[in-house]
Amino acid sequence: MNYSFFGTCFNDHKQLFDCLGTILHQTISPKEIILVNSGDANIELEIGKMINKEKIKFIYLHKKLPRVESLNLALDKSTADYSFRFDTRTRFSKDYAEKALKVLKDKKLKNSVVGGVPLALSEGNKFESKVCAEIMNRSYLFFFPKHRNLDYSGYASSIYLGCFVTSILKEIKFNEKEALLSEDSLIINDFLEKGFKAYISSKIKLTYICRSSFLNLIRLFNTYGYCRFNSILVSKKLFISKRHFFVFLALVINFLVLIKFSTIYLIFLPLLLLLFNFYNEIIFDKKSSNLFVPIYGTLCQFSWIAGFLWGLMSSFRNKQIKSNFIS
Repeated sequence: MNYSFFGTCFNDHKQLFDCLGTILHQTISPKEIILVNSGDANIELEIGKMINKEKIKFIYLHKKLPRVESLNLALDKSTADYSFRFDTRTRFSKDYAEKALKVLKDKKLKNSVVGGVPLALSEGNKFESKVCAEIMNRSYLFFFPKHRNLDYSGYASSIYLGCFVTSILKEIKFNEKEALLSEDSLIINDFLEKGFKAYISSKIKLTYICRSSFLNLIRLFNTYGYCRFNSILVSKKLFISKRHFFVFLALVINFLVLIKFSTIYLIFLPLLLLLFNFYNEIIFDKKSSNLFVPIYGTLCQFSWIAGFLWGLMSSFRNKQIKSNFIS
């Protein structure tokens, strides 16, 4: 079972080199690594030397393209049976590819998309950086999606990065109408609509290097909310999962109550959400609970809501949704 790793980068070269280091030390070596560099500096020689030492085929393209177009360009170059997507901030366990390919051998999961749930790690040792990572690891702050539960194994409606059958992924492709950060959920949604399955295994290990600045994390959540509305426009589906239905229902109820009791509600809603988060933080792990997580996490959630509403208002103004935000 031969496979390739494909991905894109945008000036985040240190993170890229660290990510590639984990790819080069897989227990089963990839047939090829494909990179589309959308940044300013040409780093082909530096990366080429690093990869060629391992006698792995390296395909490099330096083109300033939007994120999703870059992914499709990299995908088009793949000649392997299976394609693994990488992100510069991701670090893969040594047996990541081996475990994913093993899951795909199951007859029930033939032609499925498989992946693992990333554990968020802090970029440094500062308190702010550690809190940011803990926020990303709390599934309750995202309203309990399966693809953020580190202990979950089973079918899901979204997968981080993932391992694909190359021929099927080339047929479906990443939706180039989507210019932001929700291409993960959209491509999985397209797979599910074609009758394929998406499967998460807790044995497939990977980590994600979280942003060290709380301000950057707030911006990321804002972009997530913006992307959620944009993905509704692109997929023409209001709900990709039951979780999205309940989140949308909550937003509608909140909006109606806000119209009726605007002043009181602006105080009541944050307190209610904060209590919900405090409760879940204590339940999450009594020994390692961090009370700063629900406080900062609540701010992130409101940033998500603001991003969603921003996307809604932008659509009414007939503006094309774009972003310079690069993950």
